[in-house]
Amino acid sequence: MTDPGTPAEAKARLRRELRAARSRRARAAREHAAVGFDRHLADLLAGRPHLDVAAYLPLPTEPPLEPALAAAHRRGHRIWVPVCEPGRRLAWAHWTPDTPLRLGGLGGLREPVGTRHGAEVMRSVGVLLVPALAVSHDGGRLGFGGGYYDRFLAELPRTAHPELRTAVCVFADEVLPAGAVPTERLDAPVGLALTEDGPVPLGARAGAGTR
Repeated sequence: MTDPGTPAEAKARLRRELRAARSRRARAAREHAAVGFDRHLADLLAGRPHLDVAAYLPLPTEPPLEPALAAAHRRGHRIWVPVCEPGRRLAWAHWTPDTPLRLGGLGGLREPVGTRHGAEVMRSVGVLLVPALAVSHDGGRLGFGGGYYDRFLAELPRTAHPELRTAVCVFADEVLPAGAVPTERLDAPVGLALTEDGPVPLGARAGAGTR
């Protein structure tokens, strides 16, 4: 059994608290948040119509990104979303609002039906949106425990476009004080959060907003 004082146990407790808080978030608050995410994603993409977006299709309790992704698609950006592969690896599939979807093998995530691609798609991505339950001002990201994104982010510099901006996508009240998110050796730090209230620089690279 995991010791109560370990970072893993502290993460598990914090995940339970944050999942419960998300489940209590009112529908009106989610609808308001969707407008904010749409506006601020458009700001991140402004002046860069030639670049793609890599994001994810949110669960009902997650930040409501799908309207923002649909709007980016209408503006001409190609959208990539993840597909979970064996070995806790991510592949990527092209998404449009009309793409057929199926339930993936991880927590009810929706995944596009179609061709899967590797990390090479990041060579054309200008904004990468990463899911999380919370993030701290020192760059600690609390994911869902699968390790998929930690592995992906660790390998990202080898394939990333030079203009790539990586942002953790959370609600504004899920940006926590420095030190509030327990971290372990393999956890990949992040430098930017995207919230419904706007982008929030994080960590030692605050202000850069890059990978």
